[in-house]
Amino acid sequence: MKKYKIDKSKNIGNVIFVVEGGRADTGGTELRLLKKIFSDILGYEVQELRRGSDEFIGHGINTQFRVFALNLPKNQLTQMTEEALDSLYRRLNEEFNIKPEDCPIFYLYDRDYLSYKPNELRKKYVMKYTDPYGDESGNQGQLLLSYPAVESYLLSCIQDDVYLRSYFLGKDVKPELVKVDFSEEDIELEDYLLHAVEEMNKGLNEFGLKKYDIDNLAPTLLGVYDYQQQKYKTDKNFSLLSLVSMALLELGVITECNE
Repeated sequence: MKKYKIDKSKNIGNVIFVVEGGRADTGGTELRLLKKIFSDILGYEVQELRRGSDEFIGHGINTQFRVFALNLPKNQLTQMTEEALDSLYRRLNEEFNIKPEDCPIFYLYDRDYLSYKPNELRKKYVMKYTDPYGDESGNQGQLLLSYPAVESYLLSCIQDDVYLRSYFLGKDVKPELVKVDFSEEDIELEDYLLHAVEEMNKGLNEFGLKKYDIDNLAPTLLGVYDYQQQKYKTDKNFSLLSLVSMALLELGVITECNE
């Protein structure tokens, strides 16, 4: 089994996360999770822009390690238009003089079957957004879908073999977190982040995607989507899997190490 370690000294520069969910009062599960991971555990600066808010909310100060966690004005991937993204990035440039073409970009969204038509996401989003640094066609950003919700990451932090569980909607996972009395507020240890990587790898192995190239994730991301689509056709639910850990691997925050 692969072993991993956390490198808090890794200079990630400026990183952009565009996430689903988010509320002006709390920020929502996704923004709170990013704040917990990057600010509370790793000690990076996090600047979040909540849906409906006119101001960025900062957590910590570290200009060499800075994460921007942003909400689009409207939820769902189908609202992720070039116009909406351009408007969001203009605000980022005006406030922090940050250009998106100079940053890795990750899109964290849920695979909620009630929100999209069958295979609506495959070509337009899953196949388009495969590289956080940009591909040869000029498409920048990597879409990391969670199945079915960010709660899948929280369970992956503390429990084993979560990929063996199946759910239809994100709300169906929430009772599992209540049973173990766990939420994003409980992620305080680095070991949780490392455990989540191991759980992701076990899930990918189950999907027949054990070997993946961190510098060329397009085949893996598409493979996960197709596997989950077939899973839904057969069982009317999705296998629990989060790809949040993939962003940490690509940024070099988590690295493979010897036994």
